[in-house]
Amino acid sequence: MMSVDDVKMYYDQAMSFLGQGEIKKSLVFFDKALKTDENYSPAWNNKGIALLSLEKYSEALDCFEHVMALNPMDSMVIYNKGYVLLMLERYQESVDTLELFLKRYSQKDDFYKFGLYLQAKGFYNLKNYEYAELLLQKAVKKDKNFKEAQELRCIVLKEKNSAD
Repeated sequence: MMSVDDVKMYYDQAMSFLGQGEIKKSLVFFDKALKTDENYSPAWNNKGIALLSLEKYSEALDCFEHVMALNPMDSMVIYNKGYVLLMLERYQESVDTLELFLKRYSQKDDFYKFGLYLQAKGFYNLKNYEYAELLLQKAVKKDKNFKEAQELRCIVLKEKNSAD
């Protein structure tokens, strides 16, 4: 019978491969960990991140939803899910998910500004330029050197002005 130690061993091996950029090997070990304990949420979350890096967005989304079912209070998995939904061009769902993340997460952490940026991207794709601009202003206020947010803000302002 497999033990908690086996799950941890497989998980650690998967994380080691993931850290070395050996994504496919990491997936093999995430699966071994999950076969040993199907409710081990760190393995589900990091398997989702590995799949994300392979652009297997639907599979990554399944992993993140699994983590949310196991641990609905995990803010980072909410962020990951919002990001994946954006990649899948499911903009409204992405915006809604990221809203939940932003409500729960510390404004002091860097992921908060990235959450603002991703949500702004979703609103931009929904052609809600006003709200996208507002979120990007907040993101740039948090970090004056946030280049991606500054660039998207310029694009949003251009679109907004041509729509007026």
